[in-house]
Amino acid sequence: MSRLAYTFALVALQAFAGPSKELRGVWVDRAPLESRASIATMLDQLRDANFNAVFVNVWSRGYPLWRSEVFARETGVRTDPVYGERDVLAEVIAEASTRGIAVIPWVEYGFVIGYSGGRAPLVDKHPEWLAKRKDGTTDFSWAGTTKSSWIAHTNPEGQQFLFALMEELAREYDIPSIQFDRARYPELNCGYDEATLALYAKEHNGAEPPANERDAAWMRWRANKLNLFVADLGRRLKAVNWRLVITSAPIVYSFSYVNFLQEYPVWMKDRSVDYVSPQIYRNDPAAFERELDAQIRALDGDGSRLVAGIDVTNGTAEILIREIELCRQRELPGVVIWFYGGLINKQAFARLKESVFAEPASLPWK
Repeated sequence: MSRLAYTFALVALQAFAGPSKELRGVWVDRAPLESRASIATMLDQLRDANFNAVFVNVWSRGYPLWRSEVFARETGVRTDPVYGERDVLAEVIAEASTRGIAVIPWVEYGFVIGYSGGRAPLVDKHPEWLAKRKDGTTDFSWAGTTKSSWIAHTNPEGQQFLFALMEELAREYDIPSIQFDRARYPELNCGYDEATLALYAKEHNGAEPPANERDAAWMRWRANKLNLFVADLGRRLKAVNWRLVITSAPIVYSFSYVNFLQEYPVWMKDRSVDYVSPQIYRNDPAAFERELDAQIRALDGDGSRLVAGIDVTNGTAEILIREIELCRQRELPGVVIWFYGGLINKQAFARLKESVFAEPASLPWK
């Protein structure tokens, strides 16, 4: 090969492999956390495919997956009994540190403290914390069939518990970032619990909120309170560790606001979070591109803090690669892929390694 041809080939390979700084993350569910050995196997796969960050589920089904003194004060147990006495988060951090992979605790369940099919100790201990519909019910549907119990979003004691739990993570573990998710309402028919009704009455001369859950002013009031929670959480975590990178993976805007009172562009504008990974889950690259551009427009055209969430489970490895390329065309700082098991099922690791992840990359914040 001539020198000129070699140069062109090298430039083409570098363009395909991607930038030297890029977040290449993957959400990790409970399955690969079954044992220390399965954690090591997962991290070996991710390292070999040039991923540099794992978003590990650490708050799930009403339990932490670390040994939490905050949780123990409320419930008498420190972690999910499924894992015995293990500190799952500590195990992942220890294994990842030898492989050059950042561990980002993924607080998947956010305000959710109960999940059908298992015991929910916080629900048993604090039924007064629960979010409610107009009819007083507290069992919100999840994916159509599963039922979940949520902390009422304005309940001061429930909020303080979540703050303390997140501060514990920031204080006790060597982590670069925290991702707090489900910072939203489970549905619009929510916010009729005693704490929220009392706060609303205090701010509205004793009046009750509208019975119409889609009343524009009532939606705005609840969304504002949720925005205040996210801002307060960000301030508290930065007070524990000012280097900590705060993030979330919201539903795409404005669908998120219209249906769940989630308004992540406000969080970004107020610097309540450092970056977001909206769930741009589309199995058609053209549809993905349209939604990606809509999310950038929601941020006033600035994608510098948007790390796109991409779903591999409903597409193919080739679609995933094309969507990563679309993010790079817009010079976004990275991607996060849903999820580790999906990458295995779609046999995507080899395809990523031979294409868009051909070369390693360091994290953008380094």
